[in-house]
Amino acid sequence: MLDFTNHKVLVSGASSGLGKSVVEKLNTLGVFTVLCGRNEEKLIAAQKSLTSPVNSEILVLDLESDSLLKPWLKESVEKSGKFSGFVHCAGIDITKPYKLLKEADFNLLYKLNITAPFQISKELVNKAFFNENGGSLLWISSVMGALGQKGKIAYTANKAAVEGLIKSYALELAPRKIRVNSVAPGIVKTPLTEDLFSKLSGDSVAEIEKMHPLGLGEPEDVANLVAFLMSNQSKWITGTTHFIDGGYHIQ
Repeated sequence: MLDFTNHKVLVSGASSGLGKSVVEKLNTLGVFTVLCGRNEEKLIAAQKSLTSPVNSEILVLDLESDSLLKPWLKESVEKSGKFSGFVHCAGIDITKPYKLLKEADFNLLYKLNITAPFQISKELVNKAFFNENGGSLLWISSVMGALGQKGKIAYTANKAAVEGLIKSYALELAPRKIRVNSVAPGIVKTPLTEDLFSKLSGDSVAEIEKMHPLGLGEPEDVANLVAFLMSNQSKWITGTTHFIDGGYHIQ
């Protein structure tokens, strides 16, 4: 049984896809979950669908812009206690051949994958807001951070940057028993994936599926791993990337 005593976790991108699945899993396990995203209506709907909505709250936050995060954190801690974790699930995919890539594409992905979540976590781990017994910070990365693929230059470069971030960040936070890791999924059956597949031929979809020896993943597969890495049972794991891709990266 995973131990989530006095756990409170902020999850970005919580209104849909992997983020929503992560929130649902943690909430089911008794974690006080904070659903973070930019669409308040979708966040409220996601919160209402939780096993225990009363054991949660929402944070409307646009990762592309500055926000009054610190005052909100202070208010949240006063109401429901300090945080023990952060899971960064928000993000987008940019698929373009190199001739069409622009600087703005790299900047947008870097903001969403690196700068914005780092700034959130930097505020969050303030001793006034974070559990004195330590906790866990987790980035949802991608198997593409370790592999190359046509049309994915900006995307793979940014996911690879995540791998560097977690290693150095883990060393700095280790004295406070705060772990920093990433999870690198293959292709998971989310609404975003379904939209992508709807634009591809049957042969193209079949080729993608063949890249995963165990088949495509379900959001719950990733959420289960995230839950373990947020729990006290993973207290000796930090600075590592955990592939969960049905065998994609070993081919």
